Amino acid sequence: MIRATCSRSLVAIKASVASNSVISLRRSFVSVYGPTRPTLTLDKTILSEQKSPAILSDRGELLDLQPKISTHPALGATQVRSGPRNTFSPSHFVRKRRHGFLSRVKTQKGRKTLARRRAKKRTTLSH
Repeated sequence: MIRATCSRSLVAIKASVASNSVISLRRSFVSVYGPTRPTLTLDKTILSEQKSPAILSDRGELLDLQPKISTHPALGATQVRSGPRNTFSPSHFVRKRRHGFLSRVKTQKGRKTLARRRAKKRTTLSH
């Protein structure tokens, strides 16, 4: 009985929200620890009805108004320093060249690093 009345009220809410074509958006304020990008919050009734992935996130609370900087088409030819990059390509030789025993012995700072590790009785001094 309770389930039937709840479903009827949901149908009534769906019909009223579908008839309103204007979405009421409230501007949220950005705190010091919050996001630095402008966001919008939606009413709970609209969140249940709206299915657009461009507007809703997984939780549906905060919406991103600006696209990520690396996805903007105007910035395609320019160098983006703050965007994500896929430059990590692990190489055993590069690791040995940067952090290996011979590179530690060549520099004064590297010799100090080896001395600290010897003092701690480390079994592995470097790569």
